[in-house]
Amino acid sequence: MSGGGKTAKRPYHAPNRAAAAARTRYAILAGAKSEFEQSGWSATIRNVAEGAGVSAKTVEALFGTKASLLQAVVDFSIRGDVRPIPIDRRQSVADMEAVLEAATMLDLHAAQVRGISERTARIAWVIEQAAASDANVEELWRRMTTNRRTGVRWATKTLLAKRDADRSLSIREVEETFWIALDWGTYRTLAEHRRLSPDAFQAWLRRYYRRMLLR
Repeated sequence: MSGGGKTAKRPYHAPNRAAAAARTRYAILAGAKSEFEQSGWSATIRNVAEGAGVSAKTVEALFGTKASLLQAVVDFSIRGDVRPIPIDRRQSVADMEAVLEAATMLDLHAAQVRGISERTARIAWVIEQAAASDANVEELWRRMTTNRRTGVRWATKTLLAKRDADRSLSIREVEETFWIALDWGTYRTLAEHRRLSPDAFQAWLRRYYRRMLLR
């Protein structure tokens, strides 16, 4: 006898549906990234939808406004995937915090900056240019700048905590070095004007870190 109790319902789980939803989200964000990079703020949800092979209503249902879609594109570009896990909770950050040597931490940081810069340098330029003409984009650019400041401070704190960190460096000196590394303009200048490949940019960044931050 069950004692009159109701049978507990099993939680609904549909991995195939979840995988399909993730693929749709990825297609929309990848298409939106390309559309924004090519057309700037004048890109339309309709064009994004057509490129992703979905309806405009689907894009709006998932992301709402064009400004919200652009924000999602930025997150997608920085993270490199559609998982809702912020950078500061990713394994790459945990690895940098865990290593004991400053040189190893900087090598890992150069690899991370290379990946993020490669994915975001063009979309960041679009947002910076459009910020002057749209309040929503201006707010997005402000948040991106704030997040970059947070990244600089985290990298500085993490580096100076290493057992072999150069104690002659001031916090300001270290932060200024990371500001240059994390600036999207640095990547664009070296990629577009010096014709550095992503691998070459990472190698440059490693040399830059060694000269500026290691004894």
